[in-house]
Amino acid sequence: MLVDRYTKIVLTVIAAALVVQTGKDLVSPARANSITKVDIVKINGQEIDHRYGPVPLPVRVVTDR
Repeated sequence: MLVDRYTKIVLTVIAAALVVQTGKDLVSPARANSITKVDIVKINGQEIDHRYGPVPLPVRVVTDR
């Protein structure tokens, strides 16, 4: 029956979501060993003037994958 198939699919999706949530709680998050203070004074040779508030920084995301 169509209703039985739909019910099985919905319950399977719910079960898979619960397994993922449980597995996520079992893995401990990565933590840094120490904190390094970074003070940016120049970007591309131009000095940053902090008196006028935050300055947007150019960001490039690099992955190893």
